[in-house]
Amino acid sequence: MYRSTTAHIHLITLLILISIPSICLAWPAQVVSVSDGDTITVLRQGQQVKIRLYGIDTPENGQAFGQKAKEVTSTLIAGRHIDIEKKDTDRYGRIVGLVQVDGQNLNELIIQNGYAWVYLQYCKEQFCSQWKQSEAEARHSKRGLWADPDAIPPWEWRHLEQASQRSSIAGNDPRQIPIREGRPIGDRASGGQNGCDGRTYCSQMTSCQEATFFLKNCPGTKMDGNRDGVPCERQWCR
Repeated sequence: MYRSTTAHIHLITLLILISIPSICLAWPAQVVSVSDGDTITVLRQGQQVKIRLYGIDTPENGQAFGQKAKEVTSTLIAGRHIDIEKKDTDRYGRIVGLVQVDGQNLNELIIQNGYAWVYLQYCKEQFCSQWKQSEAEARHSKRGLWADPDAIPPWEWRHLEQASQRSSIAGNDPRQIPIREGRPIGDRASGGQNGCDGRTYCSQMTSCQEATFFLKNCPGTKMDGNRDGVPCERQWCR
C-alpha cells in the first residue's frame, strides 16, 4: 500500500512538472548592451552572454531601418532585468532564445512594432504562426519599416552584401557599368549613374536620380510598390 501511494505521488509530481509552462525554464539576466534589433548582450551570474532573439530577423545596422530597429529594441529593454528561455545555440556561439520583459515577449513586441520579419527558416514553434499574423498586421498598418512597400528582408540584404564583397575581393567592381552592343547600359548623359548591375531595392540606391534610372531601364526592380512610376518615395524621391 505504501509503495502504491509513493508511486502515485511520484506520478502526480511528474505530471505537474510536465504541465509547467516553458517560461519556467527561463533564467534571469540584466541587459548590458544592444548590438542591433535582434542581438543583445546580457549579464548572467557575472558573465556577459550574447543573445540572438529567436525566430525574428531585423534590418542590419547598415541597412535601411537598421538603426531604428536597434533603437526600438533598446527602448524596450536597455538596462532592464529580463528572463531568457534558451532555444538553441547558433554557429557563432550565441544563445538563441525568447526574451521576456515585464511579462511580455520581446521577440513578438519587435514584430508588432513593425521592425522585424518572422524568420520562418528558423521559427518552427507553434506560436510562429501567431507571430506571422502580427507581422501581417504591422505590414497592413504600415508600422515601422513597413512604411516602405519595398523593404528588403535582411537575409536578402546580407546575401547581396556578401556577393558584393566577393566581387570586390575577386578584383571586380560590383558597380561597374556593363556593356551591351558596344554602349554602356545606363549612359551617364541619360541621368543614370550606374548600369543595371543587379541592384533591385531602394536600400541599394544612392539617389532619386539613380533609382529612377533603374526603375525605367533595369528588369526585376522592386522600388515602386504603389506602381505610380515614382520609385523609393520614402527614401529618395520624396
